[in-house]
Amino acid sequence: MNKILIIDDEQDICFLISEILKDENYLTYSAVNSDEAIKKFNELNPDLVILDVWLSNSKYDGIELLQEFKKIKNKVPIIIISGHGTVDLAVSAIKNGAYDFLEKPFNSDKLLILTKRAIESSILINENTDLKNIVASEIPLIGQSDFVLKNNKKIEDFSTSKSRLFLFGNFGSGKKLISNLIHRKSKFKDKLPVSIDFNQVSNQYIEKLFSEDIKNLNENIFVRANNNTLILLNIDLLPINYQKKLLFFIENPDFFKNVNIDLNQKIISISEKNLNYEIERGNFLKRLYERISIDSIFCPNLSDRRQDIKEIVNFYISFFTNQAENLNFSKAAIRKLEMYDWPGNISQLVNYVEKTVILNQGLNSYKELDVDDLTLEMGEYSNDNSLNNNLDLSLKDARAEFEKEYLLSQIKRFSGNMSKISEFTGMERTALYRKIKSLKISLN
Repeated sequence: MNKILIIDDEQDICFLISEILKDENYLTYSAVNSDEAIKKFNELNPDLVILDVWLSNSKYDGIELLQEFKKIKNKVPIIIISGHGTVDLAVSAIKNGAYDFLEKPFNSDKLLILTKRAIESSILINENTDLKNIVASEIPLIGQSDFVLKNNKKIEDFSTSKSRLFLFGNFGSGKKLISNLIHRKSKFKDKLPVSIDFNQVSNQYIEKLFSEDIKNLNENIFVRANNNTLILLNIDLLPINYQKKLLFFIENPDFFKNVNIDLNQKIISISEKNLNYEIERGNFLKRLYERISIDSIFCPNLSDRRQDIKEIVNFYISFFTNQAENLNFSKAAIRKLEMYDWPGNISQLVNYVEKTVILNQGLNSYKELDVDDLTLEMGEYSNDNSLNNNLDLSLKDARAEFEKEYLLSQIKRFSGNMSKISEFTGMERTALYRKIKSLKISLN
């Protein structure tokens, strides 16, 4: 029997969901705060988590708790529920790894369907994990946009050079794909690349990675990644003191020669931020940026390369289905996918295609998915007329509209975290709150 962990600060909601699921022979467990939830998550190893995004009197809110669960066991599907559902919240939940989003009040049929799909999806994904991990690194840069055509040549060149590469762009825009592709084309292709995500490691662990202790150099990141590709994820989150150590090792390869280690590696650094901005704010060393970005590739949002969407969709349909299945999207469906903004970029599109394939697996005959078969529930089509709409406004009103759109974008980008929004925009928090209030922006 499948185990389901229900997390909501309202015990009545936990009881209601539990009773619905028990009738379908699921084993249910509940928690009313984040501490209790983490404890039960570790003890139970659940097959599914149903998580309320608003948790009062808790150390973590739902989104933060989702992130903690993903660190513990990434493959457990998590359904986010909320009585205050918004597009921004849904995007944030999906971006952080949620399987889907369910808004209160919901009927029992929808809950049961989503529960069944989430568990079935998890089983199928887990069965194919090893194969997909092997194959995924060989996925090409797909499409015919200027970005693809320009950078396919750069990828080929960098794969055979000793230059250091910097990849930057928003979440899900293809930075990891490019880094894996470069590795697969390099002379180190027979090894798994060494990847360090500075968003997921403690300072204590980072200290070991940059150890200068001659007796314990086996922990040093450059030694571990010798004769291999070293991928530094979220390089912008590396504290300044460790940036200095990274710079030291890059500029002083003779340090390792003293212990008879001749370094031979390819270094790829990745960030969602433009590091020039971080340099201006004193958060990143200019000299280090110059060293890690001998060459660079900017990965645009998928909405800026919509002409690639059809080709990407078709590729991943083939990737996620076997030869016995025949699944496709109609022209109208493809057009709808092309018009959607995809705030989670390629990662969101790929996850969407995978989910669609899973829900339609087992077909023995041809099936074409039309517009009515699509389940894009996180927003409307893109609006390319926003600028034209503002041309009829006064300069004052147009500026206010721009400021509102800008701040809404940052609220979505940082999941409502006012400290991060304040830091990024350069506005004091009090001024930021005043501006949000004056523009009548809701944070709920």
